[in-house]
Amino acid sequence: MQHVTPQTWKDPPPESIGTSIKAFLCQMRGPTWIDITGADTSRTRVLVTLLHGNEPSGVKALFHWLRDPLRAIPRTNMSIFVCSVEAALTEPEFSHRYLPGLPDMNRCFRPPYDSPCGYIARQVLRRITVLKPEAVVDMHNTSGAGPDFAVTTRLDPLYINLAQQFSSRLILTELHLGALMEAPVGCPIITLECGGSFDLSADQKAVTALEILSRSDNLFLAPPGPEIDLYRHPLRLEIKDGVSLTYGEQAEPGYDVTLAFDIEKHNFGITGPGEPLGWVPHDGLDYFTAINDQGLDIKHDLFQVIDGVLHVKLPLRLFMITPRPEIAIKDCLFYLVKATP
Repeated sequence: MQHVTPQTWKDPPPESIGTSIKAFLCQMRGPTWIDITGADTSRTRVLVTLLHGNEPSGVKALFHWLRDPLRAIPRTNMSIFVCSVEAALTEPEFSHRYLPGLPDMNRCFRPPYDSPCGYIARQVLRRITVLKPEAVVDMHNTSGAGPDFAVTTRLDPLYINLAQQFSSRLILTELHLGALMEAPVGCPIITLECGGSFDLSADQKAVTALEILSRSDNLFLAPPGPEIDLYRHPLRLEIKDGVSLTYGEQAEPGYDVTLAFDIEKHNFGITGPGEPLGWVPHDGLDYFTAINDQGLDIKHDLFQVIDGVLHVKLPLRLFMITPRPEIAIKDCLFYLVKATP
C-alpha cells in the first residue's frame, strides 16, 4: 500500500451519494473527508468513522444522512472523515478490520508515522489541528455484542458532558495504544462504541449520535437525567504470543484456550467467581497477561483455574468481549474493571 493523502468532498448533493452503501464507498475509493457547511460557520465539529473496516454503523448512518434531501442544515460546520474504505470493501464486505499486512489503523495515531497507515493518521491529525473543532467524536462498533458506551482519556467536565450526550456509560482509560482519542487535538475528543457491528441497535445509536452531533447547539451542557455510569482505568486481558484460542461449549482438543461460546453475555454485567469463562490447563493462567498501571501482571489476583475451568477470583465487570479469535489474539480478549456495589 502506497502513502495516500485523503481526498475531500465539499457539500455533496444528496443525489450524488449513490443508491447503496457499497456504491457510496466505491465512489470514495480511499480515505475521504466530507465537509458540510453549517448554519454557524464559525464553529466546526469533527466525526471520524470506519477507522476499522468491519465497523459499519457509522458509515451506514452517514450514508442515509447525506442522502436525505430534507436533512436540516447542521448547527455548525461538519467535517467527517471516512477512513478504511478499501478494507470495508474487501470481500466479504465489512469483515476486515484492516487490510492483511497492515497495522490496526487505530494504533497509528502516534509517532513515528512511518507506515502507510501512520501517514494517513498524521494527515488526519494535521487537518483536525487546522480545523480547530469544538469537539471530535470517533465512532466505532464493538467486536462483539453489547451495549453502547463512550471512552475518554480525561476526567474533565467538558469530556464527561460530551460523552453523556451519546451514552450513559463512560470508560476512563490511561492506556496508551496509539488510538485517535489519545492524540492532543486541541479540543475534547471521545470514542463512541455504538454496539455490535451487525446489531440494529448499534445502527440506530449511530443515527441518533449523528443527529445529536449535527443538531445540538451546545455539546457541553450536561443533559438531564441520572449521572453517567463511570468505569475507571480498565485493564486488558491479553493472550500471549503463540497461544492458540477458540470458542466452544467445552474444551476443544488441539487448542490451548477455549473460551465459552456465549462469553459475550458478560458484557457490562457483573461476573462473579462461580461463572465459568472457558477452559484452560491447570497452569493455563500463564497463557494470559493483565498489566496494571504500574506495569505489573496481576492476572493471578483476578483469575483462577479450578479443575481446568477459568473463573474470576472476585466480582468483575467485563466489556468489549469479542467472539472472534483473530481479534482476541491480535488485540485483547476483553477489558475489565473491579465491580463496585
